[in-house]
Amino acid sequence: MSPPTDAIAGAARPIAHLADLETSASIGVRLSDGRDALLVRVHGRVSAFENRCPHQDVPLEAEPDRFLEAGGELIQCAMHGALFLPEDGECVFGPCQGDHLRQIPVSVDDDGRIHLAVE
Repeated sequence: MSPPTDAIAGAARPIAHLADLETSASIGVRLSDGRDALLVRVHGRVSAFENRCPHQDVPLEAEPDRFLEAGGELIQCAMHGALFLPEDGECVFGPCQGDHLRQIPVSVDDDGRIHLAVE
């Protein structure tokens, strides 16, 4: 995970910038309430999820900021190999198939700053 970046509840403070995410990239961030989250950018679209696998409630990455499988198309749980769609967090392969990652609403402003809706 990248050095902790706090998202303030209800605030418009950016948590990251598009420049932090290459075309197919991922980073970990820490939310103001202490939860860990991940940002992924696949095919230009940014999504955010809590960094917990629905199968056994473990962090998804084995190495900091490594949330995508080798092809850069799907989010992967390093513990059991479960694969998740970056659009909505649905598990499409693995022990939790059909379950979803907890999605966090995300927006990107005109300057490329990424904001999360954190309550």
